[in-house]
Amino acid sequence: MDYNKLADLLFPEIDKDIDYYLNMYPARNLAPDAWVTRVAPSPTGYLHIGTVYQALIDKTFADQSNGVFYFRLEDTDSKREVSGAADIMYPCLKNFNVEPEEGYFSSTLEVGNYGPYAQSKRTEIYKTFAKHLVRKGLAYPCFCEFEDGEEDFREEQKRLGIQTGYYGIYARCRNLTYEEIEENIKAGKPFKIRIKADGDGHERIVFKDELRGKLSYPKNFMDYIILKSDGTALYHLAHVVDDTLMHTTCVIRDESWLPSVPLHKQLFEYFNLPMPKYLHTAQILTIDKTTGNARKVSKRYDPWADSRSFLEQGYPKESIIEYLLTIINSNFETWRLQNPTLPYTDFKLTVDKMNKSGAQFDHDKLKFISKNVISRFTNERVYSDVLEYTKNYDKEFYEILLNNKDYSLKMFNIERNNNKPRKDISVWGDVRGLYYYFFDEFFNLKKEDYCFDENFSMEDIKFILNEYVKTYSEKDDKEAWFNKIKHLGEDLGFASDMKEYKQNKENYKGSYADVSGFIRMALTGEKNTPDLYDICQLLTKEKIKERIEKINKLF
Repeated sequence: MDYNKLADLLFPEIDKDIDYYLNMYPARNLAPDAWVTRVAPSPTGYLHIGTVYQALIDKTFADQSNGVFYFRLEDTDSKREVSGAADIMYPCLKNFNVEPEEGYFSSTLEVGNYGPYAQSKRTEIYKTFAKHLVRKGLAYPCFCEFEDGEEDFREEQKRLGIQTGYYGIYARCRNLTYEEIEENIKAGKPFKIRIKADGDGHERIVFKDELRGKLSYPKNFMDYIILKSDGTALYHLAHVVDDTLMHTTCVIRDESWLPSVPLHKQLFEYFNLPMPKYLHTAQILTIDKTTGNARKVSKRYDPWADSRSFLEQGYPKESIIEYLLTIINSNFETWRLQNPTLPYTDFKLTVDKMNKSGAQFDHDKLKFISKNVISRFTNERVYSDVLEYTKNYDKEFYEILLNNKDYSLKMFNIERNNNKPRKDISVWGDVRGLYYYFFDEFFNLKKEDYCFDENFSMEDIKFILNEYVKTYSEKDDKEAWFNKIKHLGEDLGFASDMKEYKQNKENYKGSYADVSGFIRMALTGEKNTPDLYDICQLLTKEKIKERIEKINKLF
């Protein structure tokens, strides 16, 4: 067959060759060891937390090597595309500090010299490369009715117990004559372009994965579709073309793509192009509620996989990133323990410490990590983030914080600037529930809301509280204040010496620790709070008196 004639028949509108595009996008001016990586989501809805995970790996390796991290939009599947989804991708990545420096930023903005970065705008390029394969006799048109051309014989293959797919005797369009192809085209039949695979089902290939080492797979023998009938490329062709022209040095993607490597390797060979490196990452898993088995986190079954949901809950972006780093590199947690104050960007990501097997997404661990992350924030940062969060999700609290900035800054500073900062906030949505007692607007407890220790009489508790009001002075330093607490209940039989109390508990009603507990409950309604002295200093004596008077009325 005259393949040049066939190529022109199939693609009469394509007047360029692949060298035109290879010359159009010259090599990047980077050091030999620089990584060029990309994140390439599809606009099929929200940005998956797994995409943030992938982008973090991509960006970190690019940054560490003074390379380039870019964004390519894989929007060739119009049936699955969600309107407006493309334009939320970059802002979401930016929200997590993993924004690319080049690529598709929005429907009206692309940055960089290797675009267009939206695949839907690269149809002519894909057709040029597909035409090249046809011209070399390495691809052919398929006129089979079904979209994948396999539905009508798949059942037969299953019955025979052989590999299902379009190959061998089942590749019915592979050996059409030029005249038959021409007749189909004149009849207006749509066609797809398939690769003409040269594997036999037995020969194997070996390739090196940067994470998993040398891997062996059967050489591709399937005549996969690479160009759809509407002229858009499938991932396989688009990946080879785009990662070549954009000079990606390492394709970092989910391990589910491993079985596609033989096809991709074959395509690179057919085009006589060098393959980039590959690094197939471990999947993020969850436990299926129906089966109890681990499975990949999915958009369909896991609404929480929407990366925006974590920000809506009030997680700081640093918390999400640090949690993902624990999944990515096995030594991150040890590094964090050894370097509690350093920014996570100082951590050196290495391939040899990357996890190879899937990791279950642990929401409890994320909260634990987030508490540690937030404990390192300044009170100004906490105030700013809580203000921003409440502006969107709690207007009432937002107005209170906005109108009481100095007071709120002091509140957030309690137990913050010390060697063991308090770790009570995991998400900004917790703050109102944790710190409500600082604000009269929220401190409207009823009698049943107070949980005074039932081992003590209410008469003794009220006596101690009233004595506290009498002796409390805002001018006392913490030591003077504490000494007053220790002696406050002595006349009622409460020990002021803890050592003595522990040795002779039977001689006392309780200790000064119990006295502190009465005061804490009366002023906050809580058994556990930040430092009581600092709380009292912030509330002021007047507020302390009001709240203890409330106890006198209720009890």
